[in-house]
Amino acid sequence: MFCAALVVVATFIVLTVGKDSACRLLPTDSSWPAQDVWNAFNQSVDGRLIQTVPLGRPCHDPNYDEAKCSAIRDNWHSMEFHEASSSSIMDPGFLNKSCDPFDPRETPCRVGAYVQYAVNVSSVDHVIKTVQFVKEHNIRFVVRNTGHDFLGRSTGAGAVAVWVHHLRDVEWIPEFKSPLHTGPAFKAHAGALSFDIALAADSKGLVVVTGGTPNVGFTGGFVQGGGQSATMSSYGLGADQTLEFEVVTTQGKFVRASHTENQDLYWALSGGGAGTYAVVWSVTVKAHQDLPVTTASLNFTLDENTQETFYQAIDAYQASTPSLADAKIWSTAQYSSAFFNLFPIFAVNKTSAEISALLQPLLDSLDRLGVKYTSSVQSYDKYLDGYNTLDNLINVPIGVITFGSRLLPQSVFAQGETLRRTQETIRGILEGGGLVADFIMKPTLDVAGNPQNAVLPAWRDVNKHVIVALPLTDGESSAQLSDQKKKITTEFMPALKKLTPGSGSYDNEGDPSEPDFKEAFYGANYDRLLEIKDKWDPDQILYGAVNVGGDRWHQTEEGRLCRNEEYVDLLHDTFTSRFRYQASNSEL
Repeated sequence: MFCAALVVVATFIVLTVGKDSACRLLPTDSSWPAQDVWNAFNQSVDGRLIQTVPLGRPCHDPNYDEAKCSAIRDNWHSMEFHEASSSSIMDPGFLNKSCDPFDPRETPCRVGAYVQYAVNVSSVDHVIKTVQFVKEHNIRFVVRNTGHDFLGRSTGAGAVAVWVHHLRDVEWIPEFKSPLHTGPAFKAHAGALSFDIALAADSKGLVVVTGGTPNVGFTGGFVQGGGQSATMSSYGLGADQTLEFEVVTTQGKFVRASHTENQDLYWALSGGGAGTYAVVWSVTVKAHQDLPVTTASLNFTLDENTQETFYQAIDAYQASTPSLADAKIWSTAQYSSAFFNLFPIFAVNKTSAEISALLQPLLDSLDRLGVKYTSSVQSYDKYLDGYNTLDNLINVPIGVITFGSRLLPQSVFAQGETLRRTQETIRGILEGGGLVADFIMKPTLDVAGNPQNAVLPAWRDVNKHVIVALPLTDGESSAQLSDQKKKITTEFMPALKKLTPGSGSYDNEGDPSEPDFKEAFYGANYDRLLEIKDKWDPDQILYGAVNVGGDRWHQTEEGRLCRNEEYVDLLHDTFTSRFRYQASNSEL
């Protein structure tokens, strides 16, 4: 009798709590914590709680300040401007016009889709206390560093963030020893930027695989999401370099994950998607001996060529992809229907003569077409000297495009009909008003040292990572932004998918509206990653719309994060079965 009563009561509690907590709270809810609760929480994290004031506030009444607003607008597309903010992000598409500095001054400035609070964490205990607080009060949780995020993971309406930006220590380990690697390594803490690691490595005559853009956070999306780099064709992806993680779990534990300890978590964190399994406190990665590098460039425009000749020149570039990739270079090209800029070709341990010879067949093709172009080749004694010249990567503007991406395998560049389809697909995107940025690389398993990790398998056969984009206009309406995003998702991306069945996308630079994100971003790894997610984050505290497990949730029009009904039903069934089992086995 008592067991039966226990089952009924327990089931009622689970069902009731499940329904009440199906959505995260917003500040407008009556159950939102009172100010004294926030004050107490602030004291518990040593006064490091920051209430969000959007950067665009001086551009709106009643706080309008013309001089400040002008400065904000002038710097809005600079990464550095947003990097130091505890709340801002570099993709306006996820802010829902909350406090847009380009909107009319009479438009209200709202916190809206920005995080409500951020904790400027300086200790593991700060992270643990923040996780405990959001769980106790059913508040959305976010992990953020620089806001260099194009999937919306670094923000969220009503959220509390752990802001790791000031945890920038980098430690040199002269002789790291593990089954995976014996030799030099670096331990980077959660806020370290790619350039922090590059400088530390350079001081020791070493190189670490870091992000192409210097202010990309190293331990977040870069390492956890795969991590493309100028050195990836020589050493592999960022995720291929990992040796050990220190993390805070959403159960409030500080643990290590490596090839020999918590191996499942280590596997998932190495390329299985950022902000999904645990809060990364640090990552230790391999270091490589510094080597000389050579860079090269190639530029031409429509101004001095006919439109057809211009497109034929781009066709010739596409045809050159396999030979460039096989040479283990990394390159990036940006082009439209009116300009083409290939810079850099970045080659590790290759001479100017070798790169000139590599480029010559492409230049010969352009000469035969009568294309007017400029090109150059330059060598440097070490990696950092070459990297510091890459102004188009170092000072890339943000918030000016919306985009998606696809990984193109070597097979689509095979001579004949296959290559022609590839050329026609790219031309169609350009003729449709699209912009293209593509990256030639070849991070094979052999190059990477045959790591065991959660990197999307499509990376191992890639020759080119292609980003397709449309321009954004300051102050455009939500409807206009939506139309641009829709064109990416429904026109440009399907064309690339048709060309590359079975391939995928780099999630850090993918389409945030990707309808088949499980296959595109995770491929055959998804089911195992979901099991690991449920083991290490059983309460589903960590969320991203296209993260592993992201389809269990949805955002309402007001930005509220809610569990999908079918997942709530699954939770009810799971917990009910668990209580019944425990009750039936109780000794009373």
